[in-house]
Amino acid sequence: MREAKVNGHVVLAGPDSPQEALCPSCGEGVKKRKRRRDDGSLTYFYRHKAGAGDGCARRCDPINY
Repeated sequence: MREAKVNGHVVLAGPDSPQEALCPSCGEGVKKRKRRRDDGSLTYFYRHKAGAGDGCARRCDPINY
């Protein structure tokens, strides 16, 4: 997810954003991660911590192929 909550404010994942935050949907803890894209640039995003966020709408894949 690109957005998370820190101290009640929504923040976008980026190089200067906090390492830990809360999921805006379920309120569970999330950690910031980064990935290198094919063009060499970095993209930042938040993921639920291990064992957290089960059943959260943001954790599930809404697209069924």
